[in-house]
Amino acid sequence: MIRQSKGFTLIELLVAVLIIAVGILGVAGMQVVSMQQNRNALLRDQALQAGNDILDRMRANSLTTYATVAFDAEPATASDCNNVLCSRLVMKDFDIAQWKCRINPMTAAGVVHDTCDTLGIQTASLPGGRGSIGVDAADANIIIVTVEWVTDRNGNTSSIALRTRTGAI
Repeated sequence: MIRQSKGFTLIELLVAVLIIAVGILGVAGMQVVSMQQNRNALLRDQALQAGNDILDRMRANSLTTYATVAFDAEPATASDCNNVLCSRLVMKDFDIAQWKCRINPMTAAGVVHDTCDTLGIQTASLPGGRGSIGVDAADANIIIVTVEWVTDRNGNTSSIALRTRTGAI
């Protein structure tokens, strides 16, 4: 009489391990994609905050023209208007310098801009961040604030553009 064993064969065990391994790899892959999407959402949120920050500053100093500021324009030397009463033109320079420094205080060589160092801003909110302020070509009363950042190790970038209608800016 042949006796039946109560257990698993080696082949059944290997098939089960293979199925579990495929499942774990699938979950790990989804986790990586999820983390990348969360990082992208965080950077987009920081860019939106930076864009809204300069728009709020422009509205607070509405008698002064802020446009145009190029992407590659370095933060201008500015007085610290946090502790000193400034004229509206000096306040504009301070606002733009502080905005540009908060987006990215580093030069292309990786050194902190002197202006950013003076303002006490030494860390970037966006990797490879850049900001510009422009005027819509069709309507001079529409200001366009664009914030751009590097999204991955390959140097790919993303950007957001905020448009607002103003009278005096």
